[in-house]
Amino acid sequence: MGERLPVDMATITELMRKPVIVRIVTILDITSLSILELLEYGLTLKDINYSMANGVIYYDKPPNPLNSEEFSALGIPLTGDYYYNFLNSKVKLTEIGLYILESIKGNELGIKSGSVPEHKSSNSHPRHVSGVG
Repeated sequence: MGERLPVDMATITELMRKPVIVRIVTILDITSLSILELLEYGLTLKDINYSMANGVIYYDKPPNPLNSEEFSALGIPLTGDYYYNFLNSKVKLTEIGLYILESIKGNELGIKSGSVPEHKSSNSHPRHVSGVG
């Protein structure tokens, strides 16, 4: 997962108030999806970068530009596959992301067991596997 970010409950609470964070953790759930698949859900690169910067998601297997033979001075492969490899990079939830997901699921269980009528989420996607785990 890389380096650990020091996180306190205030930080997690603040992240849980961000709709983009809630959306990403519910889309990813316990699966690993590519950047391209997240874009198909209507997320932006800005949303994905924000989630990474705040330690909610991470690269499952970091993109390794050292596989390519030729590089520019900036270390970017000259083969043209850099963007393709980036879009196919898989991301997963970090411990923080999993905690946020479990908190959301716990709140949903509390709401469903109460007298509040159940409604279908508008964030569903035909390729999203729900109820796993």
